[in-house]
Amino acid sequence: MRRATSLALGIASHSAAIEPLGRALADADRGVRLAADDAFRVSLIRDAAPVHHQQLLQVMHLNDGAEYAAALSPALILIEYDPRYAEAHHQLGVCWAGLGEPEAAEKAFRTCLWYCRFHYAAWQGLASCCLQRGDLQGALRAFERSQTICPDLESSRVQARALRRRLGLSERPQ
Repeated sequence: MRRATSLALGIASHSAAIEPLGRALADADRGVRLAADDAFRVSLIRDAAPVHHQQLLQVMHLNDGAEYAAALSPALILIEYDPRYAEAHHQLGVCWAGLGEPEAAEKAFRTCLWYCRFHYAAWQGLASCCLQRGDLQGALRAFERSQTICPDLESSRVQARALRRRLGLSERPQ
């Protein structure tokens, strides 16, 4: 039933679905987590007016192709149209990180997290920004937070484990 609920929330993909889907990302059932993750990502994209979806998909496509400079302007315009669009802030953070501007990237990731605390990719981006400025404790907290939200994130688990060893801390209890 929880899997079906996650699937249904993804089909509805309304902004009100983001919070329950975010909680479902850490469900004990892996099937629920997978369904919730797909639905969560769709809901993040559709969390703005339909007219903005295509523009966001364009920014995401450019970022995926490492064309960060080309993605920057449409991302900024999208945020100007809808300042509360969490995924647009995340994509802006990806742009800034790709352009070698970790301070601007960190600001964009933090803004994304202000609007969507379950955005595990923004937590990972924030952790990378913290690493770039030498804040190992901050990076560890961000990686651990992303892993708490979405336990299947192996990359966060590996990074957090390496940071704990580097900081001389014991393993985090499961």
